[in-house]
Amino acid sequence: MRSIPIFLFVILIILVSGCKEKTDCCVIIDTDVQIHYQNQSGENLINSSSDFDESNIKIYYKNGDEFEYIYKSNLDYPNMHRLNQDANGNLILTIFPSDYYEDNRSTTLIALNPGVVDTLVCEFELGSNSQICTQAWLNGMKMNDRYIEIEK
Repeated sequence: MRSIPIFLFVILIILVSGCKEKTDCCVIIDTDVQIHYQNQSGENLINSSSDFDESNIKIYYKNGDEFEYIYKSNLDYPNMHRLNQDANGNLILTIFPSDYYEDNRSTTLIALNPGVVDTLVCEFELGSNSQICTQAWLNGMKMNDRYIEIEK
């Protein structure tokens, strides 16, 4: 009989020590933007010629007053972009914009080739465990839902 209160006390200690404060579990990063580059006929520009081959695309992040070529070998897309085909056969260039922030904005250069460079500006909602691109502009034109079709 004497062991029952001790047993209940031990169970209570185990239950109380097992409780921890709830912590945030996740990091939310939602920053990518999509661009459909088209020629003047409305056809896909990327991979349409050697000048616009996907392998020529280079991404530069603005860091202070300098632009840095970005290559992160540990990522799935180390060149900070990928090319996907949508349901209509359009080639959509997805860009992962700069994470060098000036206030809540960043600037990224998209070099399709050395002679064709676009400027992407993104505005972010930055939290302790989140980075969300809320608005984006390509060459000063506001993008709808981080997507734009642009003719070159």
